Amino acid sequence: MKRKQIMSLLLGAMLLFGCSSPSLESIRLSVEDAKEIEVGDTVEVEVETDPSDFELDKESFRVTKKADLSLKENTLLVVPQTAGEYQVTASQDDVTSNTLRFTVKEKENKKEDTMEDAKEDVEEKTESSQQNPVKDVQGSNNAPETSSDSNSSSSDNAISWSQSDPLSVDETLQYGDLLQKSGQSVWLQGDLPQAMTSGGMILYNGDHSTFISIEDPMHLIDFGGTNAMIVGKIKQQGSSYCVVVEKAYAL
Repeated sequence: MKRKQIMSLLLGAMLLFGCSSPSLESIRLSVEDAKEIEVGDTVEVEVETDPSDFELDKESFRVTKKADLSLKENTLLVVPQTAGEYQVTASQDDVTSNTLRFTVKEKENKKEDTMEDAKEDVEEKTESSQQNPVKDVQGSNNAPETSSDSNSSSSDNAISWSQSDPLSVDETLQYGDLLQKSGQSVWLQGDLPQAMTSGGMILYNGDHSTFISIEDPMHLIDFGGTNAMIVGKIKQQGSSYCVVVEKAYAL
């Protein structure tokens, strides 16, 4: 009798463990073509899991900007609602995916209107000759000299946006195409991380949800973990933009 009971218990345990679901080991997100994405387009994000038959919940996905999400089998459908850089991640059962990044542009008809508005904004924001000084990396209180000549392309002139009214990281990414084509040096304010990331030097926006890459050919930035002001030109970098440093100030 006891032998039969023991066999029944062993059989039950085998059935229990045999039917349990395998645990999630990894999540990988990828997208085939993210070069020409406009607001309202559907971005198909391929979701790979280990084991491959593991099903993720829709609530496991996070997007840094406003977008409509839907999950169809192993594909996450992302419909962006605003222009800018998007970061997509997934996290479930203490397993977190890689961070997928892509840039979304305004639709062509809206983009023309936006660029025209930005040009008008440039004319209104010509740099004032009376500005409050900021503390530079050497600790002096001498602000860099600026010019009100809107036709100047000198690296000493941030002619479109003033020190007292700098661009944010979000605005720089939004108007990156216009800024690049203008060839003008701009004032840009954001947060420098304490240490350089694996992808290089970056400048975060206010809530650290997105960033712009930094090129510092003259090695002017020797500080971090602080809010900073950068003067430089904007250029295309892959599907996003970066700022080439001409001057840098710790705030």
